[in-house]
Amino acid sequence: MATIRPSREDTKLEELSKRLRDLAYEKGPGAQLPTVRSLCEMLGTTRVTIGEVLNMLEAENILYRKDRQGIFVSPTIHHKSICILFDSTNLRGPSIPPFWPLLWVRLEEEAQRRASLREETYTFHVITPLQNEQDSVREDIMKLLQHGMAHGILGVGLRSVTREWLETLPVPYVAFAGPSCWIVQLDGTELGRQATTTLVQQGCKQIGFWMYQTDLQYLNEFQSFRRTLTKLKAPFYPELIQQPHLFLSHTPSLQEQGYMLAREVFGPLNRMKPDGLFIGNDMLTDGAMAAFEEMNIRVGEDVKIVTHGNVGSPVLFGRTKKMTIFDYDVDDIVHTLFYMLDSLMAGQKPSEEVAWIKPKLRSR
Repeated sequence: MATIRPSREDTKLEELSKRLRDLAYEKGPGAQLPTVRSLCEMLGTTRVTIGEVLNMLEAENILYRKDRQGIFVSPTIHHKSICILFDSTNLRGPSIPPFWPLLWVRLEEEAQRRASLREETYTFHVITPLQNEQDSVREDIMKLLQHGMAHGILGVGLRSVTREWLETLPVPYVAFAGPSCWIVQLDGTELGRQATTTLVQQGCKQIGFWMYQTDLQYLNEFQSFRRTLTKLKAPFYPELIQQPHLFLSHTPSLQEQGYMLAREVFGPLNRMKPDGLFIGNDMLTDGAMAAFEEMNIRVGEDVKIVTHGNVGSPVLFGRTKKMTIFDYDVDDIVHTLFYMLDSLMAGQKPSEEVAWIKPKLRSR
């Protein structure tokens, strides 16, 4: 990602604006500040530079000017502005998971609720990756963030931001599904443990693991699956670890991938079939269920299934009676994002750098 490096002039303006901002907070809402001439003497600079600093702070609603009356601290100086950056790739395409639109809606609802109760405003920015994905945050938004136009930032799905870019931000940044010093993350390790334990307790002897194409070496759900099998003294069968085969010319939807995988694994040419399945994605499970219905495979009898889901998602609707589902709740994600950001904006560090969102067993 391209990083805007401040010039010497920008650095001077930032230093002066910080001193004047601190003075405004010290004086409080509505207080009158010294004249331009006095500020020049106090800060050791010119009227032109002071004019630029005043323009910056007026744009931030730190102060305002009245003709022939002077400079005053804004009555809304304690007002907070929160910037929410959302990667657009999670909201477009023919087969996007419902999880992301659900998360967007809940973020918007929570922002509206908080704005009605607090001195806060929220701006949503849908970030569209450019041709070079390392420049996925536009320069105008980067300038907005770096020039103090926001008091805190939530980043959702921004996977290409770099640590160098994060270090240039003057305000707290909390991320979900992307890098940051402060992260909210789904607890795949706990999901893997609970799912595998459930299948072993249900008496399954040949337990398989299905997931979309990703490097399983770095997948918490899979690593936890293996460790839990070992801990429970259950056998691990590498041949039962399956991922869909993708085509160079066409990437099928996750439902299509789950459908094709079920047809392949439970087809007549495959001799070793699992009697228990941990499927790490609800849309893969949705597609597999369609294939099982066509093949007259009875879920809960011929094969037991444990999968993950999301509270409020329509995926798997009407198909959950004979399987076990561990749900993530987008409300937990949203509340934790805001809680971490509130703590950081108040000058307090959260107890952990990563806040893990635990899956919950869905009642039947």
